[in-house]
Amino acid sequence: MTVPSPFDTRPRISILPPPSGAAQQEVLYVLATGTGGFVIANSNDLQGGLGKIGKEISEYYIVGYVPPSPDDGTCHTLKVEVSHSGAVVRSRSGYCAVKPVDFLAGKPIAKEMENHALASPAGDVGGSVSAPFFYTSPGTARVNLAVDVSGAALQFQKVKGGRYHTVLNVMGIATKPDGTVAARFSDAVDLDMDKKQVENLASRPYHYENQFYIASGQYTLNIAVNTGDKFGKFEVPLTVDPYEKTQFSMSALAFSREFHKATEMSQSPDSDLMQDRTPLVTQGLQLVPSASNRFKKSERAAVYVEVYEPLLAESKPAKVGLELRILDQGTGKQELAAAVPDTQASVVPGNPVIPMGVPLPLSSLQPGTYIVELKATDSAGKASIARKAVFTVE
Repeated sequence: MTVPSPFDTRPRISILPPPSGAAQQEVLYVLATGTGGFVIANSNDLQGGLGKIGKEISEYYIVGYVPPSPDDGTCHTLKVEVSHSGAVVRSRSGYCAVKPVDFLAGKPIAKEMENHALASPAGDVGGSVSAPFFYTSPGTARVNLAVDVSGAALQFQKVKGGRYHTVLNVMGIATKPDGTVAARFSDAVDLDMDKKQVENLASRPYHYENQFYIASGQYTLNIAVNTGDKFGKFEVPLTVDPYEKTQFSMSALAFSREFHKATEMSQSPDSDLMQDRTPLVTQGLQLVPSASNRFKKSERAAVYVEVYEPLLAESKPAKVGLELRILDQGTGKQELAAAVPDTQASVVPGNPVIPMGVPLPLSSLQPGTYIVELKATDSAGKASIARKAVFTVE
C-alpha cells in the first residue's frame, strides 16, 4: 500500500467540495421522477421494494404521439393527466428531439462547411476550441468538444416581435495522418434573443458543446463554424492512446471555469441526459468544459479528469492517489506540487471510473503560461502516464 512519507511536505489538495448526502439523494429523485420512476431509499425492506418494482413493471400503460416538430434538438415538457379521481400519475417529464450526428448532411450548406473545415484558412470568425477525451470502452473514447465563438461575429437578423435571430452552423471532421476521415459531426444552433442579449453577447463568446466518439489513434480535428456569410475554422491535434479495460489509465484533462450542483443542471427536461450527452460530474458537481485555457487570477478554475482502475471491482479494492504538478512552461521550473493521497471520496462503489475535479490555484500564480501535470497511482504499485495541459494566467 502506498502511504504518504512523513518527509513529504507537499500540500495536500482537496477535490472540489462534495455536496451533502441529501443533495446526492436529490440527484436520484430527479432522475427517477423525470423518467417516470420512483426511488426506494433508506429502507431495509428489500423484499417489499422488489415487490413494488415487480408490480410496477407488470401494470402500466403506453401512451404515444407523433411530435409536430422535426429532429431539431429542441426539448419539450410532457404532462400526462387522467380523469379518474384519486389517481397518481408517474410519467417522464419531457423529451428531446435528438438531432442526428451529422445534422447538416444533405443540406446545401454541408459541402461548403466541409470545404472550409478541410481546406480553408482560419476565416473571419474567431474563437477557441478544446477537445478532451474520456474512455468509454476498450479502444474507444468520447470527445467532449467545447467551442467558444466570438459573440461579435454572430450575424443576427431582426425578426417579428423585436427579436433577433441567427443560425450557427458547426461541422467537425477528424482525419487520420493519411487524410482519411475517422469521425465527423455537424450541427445547427438556432439563436433567438432580444436586443439587450445581442448587445451583451457582442462583448463575450458564445459557448457551444457537442460530443462524438472515436477510436484510439492520432488525428487532426478540424472545426468549421458559419454565421450568415462569415466562416471560421479551428484546428487542434487529437491523440487518443490505446486502452484496455484491464489497464490502469487516465483520461485527458478538461479545464473548467464553471461549476454547478448536478441537481441544478437536471431540473428541466432540457438536460444532458435527455439529449444523450454525458456530462462531467464528480461528487454531485457538474463541471462545464472550457473552450479556452486562458484564465484570470481572480477566476475559479479546475481540471476534470477520469481515472480508470479495474481493481475497484475486486473484493478488496485498491486505493488510488493523484499527484499534481504545475510547471512554468518557459523555464520548466516547478511552481507547485501537491497530492491527493486517497481519492475514495470520488469513488462510486463497483464503478472502475473515478471522476475527479481538482482546483487550479490561479491566485497563487504570477501571470504567465504553465503546464499542469496529473498522474494517478494505486496501492498495487501501478502508475498511469502523466497527462499534461497548457494554461495561461492573465
